[in-house]
Amino acid sequence: MSLSTSGIDVTSIVSQLMTLEQRPLTALKTKEAGFQAKISALGSLKGAVSALQTAATTLVPSAGTTATQKFSVFKTSVGDATIASATSSSSAVAGTYSLEVNQLAKQHGLLSSTTATPFSGTNGTLPTGGTLTIRLDTQAGSLTPSKTTDVTIADGATPEAIRDAINKASAGVSAVVINGTAGKQLVLTGDTAGSNQFIKLSGVTGLAYDPNATPDPLTDAFSQSQAAQGSAFKLNGIAATATTNTVTTAIDGITLNLLKGPEAPATSLSTTLTISKDNSSLTSGINALVKAFNEFNTTATSLGSYNATTKVAAVLNGDSTLRGAQNAFRTVLGQVPAELSGATLQHLSDIGVNLQKDGKLTVDATKLNAAISSDFTGVANLVAAYSSSFKTVADGLVGSGGLIAARSDGISASIASLGKQSAVISKRLTEIEARYRTQFTSLDVLLTGMSTTSDYLTQQLANLPSTSSN
Repeated sequence: MSLSTSGIDVTSIVSQLMTLEQRPLTALKTKEAGFQAKISALGSLKGAVSALQTAATTLVPSAGTTATQKFSVFKTSVGDATIASATSSSSAVAGTYSLEVNQLAKQHGLLSSTTATPFSGTNGTLPTGGTLTIRLDTQAGSLTPSKTTDVTIADGATPEAIRDAINKASAGVSAVVINGTAGKQLVLTGDTAGSNQFIKLSGVTGLAYDPNATPDPLTDAFSQSQAAQGSAFKLNGIAATATTNTVTTAIDGITLNLLKGPEAPATSLSTTLTISKDNSSLTSGINALVKAFNEFNTTATSLGSYNATTKVAAVLNGDSTLRGAQNAFRTVLGQVPAELSGATLQHLSDIGVNLQKDGKLTVDATKLNAAISSDFTGVANLVAAYSSSFKTVADGLVGSGGLIAARSDGISASIASLGKQSAVISKRLTEIEARYRTQFTSLDVLLTGMSTTSDYLTQQLANLPSTSSN
């Protein structure tokens, strides 16, 4: 402790006085900490509701799609996965098919001639350039080619320059230059296999090519190294063809990808294609919804709890937003959706989803599987209806302008207001502290002066001659 000349500890006195003066500021900080805790708790609540919203949304059919269509999922398998693969949609039908691949689709390939070469210019260049049009089409030609691209070729271009121009154009054609014993040859290969991928070239003298044209000086410059072709196969003995190796029209709801064809002398490769119903997406979706609801229930219960032993309440104990969220979801569980009116299956308990005393849901897998097996459409409709109700409630809580967001915004506004109040008080406290220091410093100076005067008078009085009486 540092004392002044007068014996007054100015620093200590001012510090104690300021502790008293700061009580309003301390109260504001405590209040702000409480608000911050509530915002954090509301964030946890929002996270739990959002997870439930996501789980419910996943089970709601999109516009124009029925619940049965949404949950009608099929899985496919191919006996020999090196020959083909397959995927399915909701319009597929379960069944087993024999698959015989006779021919794979192939890419078109061209190479420039070494006799009637287009590179007859100086030092093996193209004499005259221009705009090279590359068209990918059927051999016979069509009104709507697969792709058409214009490529600028400079006069006197080298084979390498032509190669680079074609590759940069993303024309669906890859170009390379091979320097063989007969000289440089430009090799063009289609990026995609298929009978609609014939490469046709026009617009530049010496680079033209049309597979249907009668050989002449324009077409002799290129020869065909590989004809573009489609695929050929048989399903259950029925012959079919496709433009590419990806087949979407042979079986409703099935996309077949042919991967390997026969090698001479074989004329076919055989395997089996199996399509079966897959209910796992429905059951897994239900379990995910139940899990998300239970996690919400756990979070909400914890945020609103009260410990009777310690007499400590959780941050959102008694909070109206929390109670509103809990009640809204409980209402969903206890109220039959309007779209299920008259349906055989109307309650979640009808498919084995039951509400427990602790507020959580459980799934009776045996009952659920039995319900799906006996009434798939009924289960699909019930799950979609309840999920839609869950989603509606969740949207109202965490959506744009939702209840939780509005509550958080309100608290944030209160925190901002407290911040302004704190700034005003802090400024006032600074002024008060300065005034206290001025006052007590002045007092210290005054007392020091009085003490000095007192010492002087005492000294002077002591020096006066003493008097005595005879």
